[in-house]
Amino acid sequence: MKRRLGAVFLLVLCLPLLTIPLCNDKVVDHYIDKIWLHRTNTIEKLHEFEGEYKNFECDVLFVPELSDFRTGHDTPSSESLGLYLDFLGKNPGRELWIDLKNLNEANSRQAESLLTAMLARSGASKEQLIVESRDWKALRHFTQEGYYTSCYLDIPHLDEMSDRERGERLDSIQQIARSGAVEALSFPASYYGFLRDLDFSVDLLTWEHRRWAWQLPFFSRSRAILKDNRVKVVLVKEKGHYHQ
Repeated sequence: MKRRLGAVFLLVLCLPLLTIPLCNDKVVDHYIDKIWLHRTNTIEKLHEFEGEYKNFECDVLFVPELSDFRTGHDTPSSESLGLYLDFLGKNPGRELWIDLKNLNEANSRQAESLLTAMLARSGASKEQLIVESRDWKALRHFTQEGYYTSCYLDIPHLDEMSDRERGERLDSIQQIARSGAVEALSFPASYYGFLRDLDFSVDLLTWEHRRWAWQLPFFSRSRAILKDNRVKVVLVKEKGHYHQ
């Protein structure tokens, strides 16, 4: 009898855990335009999750000697961005965030011209893309040509900064936001508390890349980010079978 009661008690304790996977679909469905899948660096991964997520992010490198963009975080793979653009051309309601790793002022015009040509061949549109770079000045040309652009903010040792250093950094970020060179600022979710009270004239994009979609409601920061109308995209992780 005691064993049965113990088993029933354990089952009651475990029931909430059994329902957690169901939260994934509910959260993604509710914020379908806001929750995107992070690091979709293979077209196989995109296809694996295209039924669960509407939009995706991938790391891309400009390879001028091949007249191409190749997926990859540090080194270019053999996979062309053209495969993703073809997917967008066939699915006009979908969008892609391109983290363009090696964009700079010297290659920005050549990169933009190539990307525009690739879009034309694929049938996809500029409105389906986010073009992100750490070099906000290099993004100005993309913005002028009608692309939605975002400056990747990198703030090392944020917790160790003095009040003066934090103030100076916020001022520099405000300058980027007001420059007209970009449409958005993108940053890890850990920066959200530092940036949330600024009156930005641009959109905000972020990533909870250590969390799955179903986990977001369980964290106060993630809930605040989801409810913040200034935040247009939240990237989440899910590796699947084709993660790179």
